[in-house]
Amino acid sequence: MSETIRSSLFLVLLAFLPACYEPVEGCLDVEAVNYSLEADKNNSEECVYPKVRLSVQHRYSKNDTLYRFALVDSIYYDALGNPFRLNSVRFYISNFHLVYTDGQEKEMDETIDIKIPQPDGSDLERTIEDNFSLASPRVTQNYTIGTLKESGTLQEIRFAVGVEGLANIADPGSFPNGHPLSLLDSSLYFNQDSGYVFQYIELFRDTTAADTIPEVLRIGTPEYLREVRLPVDFKKDSGFHLLLTLQVDYSFWFRDINARQDSPEQLTDKIVANMAQSFSLVAAVLQSQ
Repeated sequence: MSETIRSSLFLVLLAFLPACYEPVEGCLDVEAVNYSLEADKNNSEECVYPKVRLSVQHRYSKNDTLYRFALVDSIYYDALGNPFRLNSVRFYISNFHLVYTDGQEKEMDETIDIKIPQPDGSDLERTIEDNFSLASPRVTQNYTIGTLKESGTLQEIRFAVGVEGLANIADPGSFPNGHPLSLLDSSLYFNQDSGYVFQYIELFRDTTAADTIPEVLRIGTPEYLREVRLPVDFKKDSGFHLLLTLQVDYSFWFRDINARQDSPEQLTDKIVANMAQSFSLVAAVLQSQ
């Protein structure tokens, strides 16, 4: 075969090669968890972005030793040595933000539309960030706070114990079934004026079998909202979920109470006074899935 014929056949083959190649679609955003090195055509709908997840360890310290915080059958002691028991503890977390070393404070990407009842019977519609969790020592789970794409070095975690902002005066019907604020349990809501119950506590003032009726503390309204700020030095890399493990030491909540004599109002004030100091950051971990 002549050199001229060989060259012509080679050129014909080259002309057909591009027609046989199909571009590989995938996510080409480096901030995404599923960023694809093989893709050469971006499909943004395939991108999955990093979540901020929260694990809460419920503990109770005594004489510098941490114990798992247990309910019902466990006996605790107040500052005067009076024994008491706890039947239920639940609390809301809201307004969860991460602060980077450059000073930027980032909220989660998720939002939710709410309705705020007005005096004339109408509803005021607003859009707020959606990062609410309802924590309880009875439930062991990781809470998904929301999506946060930005990478960088973190210096602080901020959140509120309670329901902060417009959400606290929203119509509970604004929230879909399964949402922490959807009010499957009416004990966690006061009314339109006072909003949600930030902390719900059932405390038995005595440990005898005869003590079957607990003191129920339903703590709420903005004056009892507490902000928690926890320092952290951790690099949040691109393309990874972030799991934050928090620890709450309930001995801080109850260390100043008089379980026998304090009124519900006194119990509430003393519990809330030490609440922010009860939280600490145990670990920050990157996750690929």
